[in-house]
Amino acid sequence: MNPPVLSIRNVSKEFGPGVRVLDHVDLEVFEGETLVLIGESGSGKTTLLRMFNGLTHPSSGEVCIHGEPVRVKDPIDLRRRTGYVQQDAGLLPHWTVEENVGLVPLLLGWEPERRTSRVRELLDLVQLDSQRFRARYPIELSGGQRHRVAFARALAADPGIVLLDEPFGALDAITRHELQRQFLGLKQRLKKTMVMVTHDVDEALRLGDRIAVLKEGRLLQTGTPADLLDAPAHDYIVQLLHHRSHGDAS
Repeated sequence: MNPPVLSIRNVSKEFGPGVRVLDHVDLEVFEGETLVLIGESGSGKTTLLRMFNGLTHPSSGEVCIHGEPVRVKDPIDLRRRTGYVQQDAGLLPHWTVEENVGLVPLLLGWEPERRTSRVRELLDLVQLDSQRFRARYPIELSGGQRHRVAFARALAADPGIVLLDEPFGALDAITRHELQRQFLGLKQRLKKTMVMVTHDVDEALRLGDRIAVLKEGRLLQTGTPADLLDAPAHDYIVQLLHHRSHGDAS
């Protein structure tokens, strides 16, 4: 097997005395796979995700990208070269769709013509007609449209790694299901290395090549959806799957 693109080695994180949100976590993410982090609120999944782009740093242990510690990387360059989709889409409200999607290419010094071409390409990719949407502002978009723009923005500089923090969590069930379907198509087409946070078991099973289950800062199991369904390694995972089977996994 090829070496991991992302690795977490014996990582713990404390936000104050006695407030440990990650507890000796080891995790690897391989090229082209989508790893989903799942767990209840406070399990540490978003903290773990944010370590991959340097927004959070471990109290102990090491976070690496392609074998190189994140701590030695230039943080601004790292964030510009790592796609990131925030929970609330995080679009700049006074910028148009075109300006939002083209933000990172602008920061990287791309020429205007190249930026414009890339924005149009990405809006088409996420099924938003560029002629109709590129001059609109975020307030003029539906929730689903804002999340598509956020995903397009994360892809703008063609990063090899994309991080997604509850990208569909605030949407209604119908919109969320449709965006999940589109995400699966883009995942197969783009072959990016992606890490996604969710609290929705069905979403994790549907979108993840592998799933990492966290509880109270501890990593309980990492495996394929079939691994978790066929051989859950902890009672908590059994409970998650039980809730899913009764339709209340959210």
